[in-house]
Amino acid sequence: MNDLPSSTVDASDESSGRLHRRLTAAVDGGFFRITVALTAVFLYVPVIVVAYLSLSPRSQPSIPLDGVTLRWYGAVFTDARFVRGLATSTAIGVVTAVAGTGLGLLAARTIVRSRLPRWVRLGVALVVALPLFVPTVVVALGIGMAAGRLGLGFGLAPVLAGHLYWVLPFSTFLVTSRYASLDDGLDEAARDLGADGLTVFRTVTLPLLRPALVASVLFAFTLSFNEFLITFFLAGSGVTTMPLEIYGKVRIGATSFLNAASVLVLLISGAVASVAASLEPPT
Repeated sequence: MNDLPSSTVDASDESSGRLHRRLTAAVDGGFFRITVALTAVFLYVPVIVVAYLSLSPRSQPSIPLDGVTLRWYGAVFTDARFVRGLATSTAIGVVTAVAGTGLGLLAARTIVRSRLPRWVRLGVALVVALPLFVPTVVVALGIGMAAGRLGLGFGLAPVLAGHLYWVLPFSTFLVTSRYASLDDGLDEAARDLGADGLTVFRTVTLPLLRPALVASVLFAFTLSFNEFLITFFLAGSGVTTMPLEIYGKVRIGATSFLNAASVLVLLISGAVASVAASLEPPT
């Protein structure tokens, strides 16, 4: 039996390879589409259900609704405790976001641009990253014990310290990723033109870092605004935030009022996070 011509064999191999690639692409594409769809269902269906129930005319909602109303959203804004909790959460979030971004900038500069030995810079990065690996309840317990030793007790100062500890690694590594992409030649050119270190940092580095800094502020605010566990352990009776108010209502039972308050918190957090995610470094 004669061997097949090499051209025929090559064409057969090429056809088989093309078929294999198409099958692999189809399987991979279908798998990832299904995964994305299931993830979206898992994440967003509960949110949709809460938003749907918040429109119920009854205080104890049921499915299906027997009407639609927005009066529970108005009730949230006329409830003194929820308004106070919203104002407190916003104030704590702003302070935490600004302070966390400032400290994150200093840490990022140390990690990326300092003349310290490499192992020291890696050590700084590891210390900053510790809150990502330490359970939140342990963080809250440690800060509470330290605050007690210092005579601060429970209240606003320990809550701010806990929130700052929590957001610092996010701010640091967000700014670090942008810092590492900057061209060192720009700083050297500014120094050759007679600018000192502070002038270079203020007129060259900071403008290039501005998108990352703004994104850091927004992300840190979102993290602080929604933080519950640290606040729960450290607030005492003198600090009331929106997550704590929602938790207090949850213990009573799911109501349309609670659903409306939860939707408002989700909208605020989602809006801020979306703005932060939309920020892109300049090209």
